[in-house]
Amino acid sequence: MLKIIVLCTMLLSSLVHAQEFRLGHIYDSQHPWHKSAVQIAEKIKKETDGRVDIKIFPSSTLGTEQELMEQVITSGLDMAIISSGQLGNVFEPMIVTEMPYIFRDTDHLMTFFESEIAQEMFDDFHEKFNSYLVGSSSWGVRHILGNKAIKTPKDLDNFKLRTPEQKSTIDYAKAMGSTPTPVSYAEAYLALQQNLVDGLENPLTSIQTMKFFEAAKHLSLTGHVITAMHFVLNGEALDNMSSKDKEIVFNIFNHSGRKTAQMVVDQDKEMRAVLEEEGVIFSEVDIDSFRNKTISMSINYADKWKEYGDLYNIISKM
Repeated sequence: MLKIIVLCTMLLSSLVHAQEFRLGHIYDSQHPWHKSAVQIAEKIKKETDGRVDIKIFPSSTLGTEQELMEQVITSGLDMAIISSGQLGNVFEPMIVTEMPYIFRDTDHLMTFFESEIAQEMFDDFHEKFNSYLVGSSSWGVRHILGNKAIKTPKDLDNFKLRTPEQKSTIDYAKAMGSTPTPVSYAEAYLALQQNLVDGLENPLTSIQTMKFFEAAKHLSLTGHVITAMHFVLNGEALDNMSSKDKEIVFNIFNHSGRKTAQMVVDQDKEMRAVLEEEGVIFSEVDIDSFRNKTISMSINYADKWKEYGDLYNIISKM
């Protein structure tokens, strides 16, 4: 009888101390970033003995990326997955990772995220918004999907290119020679299908999971940006955790970056064959012409990150 009472007391205690947190993002349930979030949530729940329970809301359930960012930094949401481009709307130095052709590959991006200068930027973001950037990783390499092949910047004349609602993305779309047309991620398929835009720029995995290939068949391998993504954790939400649980949460999120990046790389590799089976026509492009066309952005944007030095060249030489 005594054992039963003790067990019941322990169970009730664990239930009382269980804390539920919401994590929102804009991607569908097949996307690597959603899968990564699920794995992280499961691991945190296990290692905290159920005290920290993260509920995940995919597919823009809780709002657009801009809305999710605003919610998480104003304590309206506990956690979110947000791109560097979106963060750049409120924290300009982060835009450096959105500069076209700044990263040679995904490993180069991860090397930057693991550097002291990146941690300094993350600390400054926390100081300004009481929110943490953790598990930073790659969302994939962006290419142009559209109603025609794009082989040189000249092919983008009068081409309405769907972009996220992010200043840096709009600017590099313009620098490439297109007419940038901001549309939310959730509405991008409809915009492409109804010819409100002529194309969009996304990694192969997103083109497949969002079924964008149904509305356009020409995929030009521009590889202009390796998009950086972050888990953003609201500081006030974390303050409700015990110091032990907070340490577990940070540790698990921070060790997820390389694994998420590999998931993205692996899935993107698989997607070419999948998309070709769907009738998508792949085209090689004149990369040097696009690189030369967009290099001015690193000069025009230099003031955005000047407090960290000549960051563009520092990263390029890593």
